[in-house]
Amino acid sequence: MMRSFVDEKENLSLWASTYHAGEYLDPVAVAEAKAKKKAKKLAGVSAPSLTKGDIFEGSTIEQSSLEGGPSTVELISPKQMAVEGFKAQSEMVIESLDRLITAWEERKESVVVEGVHLSLNFVMGLMTKHPSIIPS
Repeated sequence: MMRSFVDEKENLSLWASTYHAGEYLDPVAVAEAKAKKKAKKLAGVSAPSLTKGDIFEGSTIEQSSLEGGPSTVELISPKQMAVEGFKAQSEMVIESLDRLITAWEERKESVVVEGVHLSLNFVMGLMTKHPSIIPS
């Protein structure tokens, strides 16, 4: 449904098969985001910045962190990139779905929503924000 609102050239990952969406993500950005999230979770500090020249599939990268100390960032496997592609598509769906649910609630209309991108965590978040949602 979302594809009818977005040109393929604007968002390749949205137009990709769910199984191939990860191929359209920037592996550097994904590795950096995962490293930052892990670093914040473990130590509460930011992770190192990466550049495209730093990434080689199946390797790790050692570079200086923003604080000046050395750090290692693990690259993400193709299998994990497929999972990250699915997550990216799911986030796009949930963001749009949130806006649609708000509009349906304002008009006091009912709707049934189904789809592979509706993970339990996303649906629970929508249920918290929209108490009128009744899971089936």
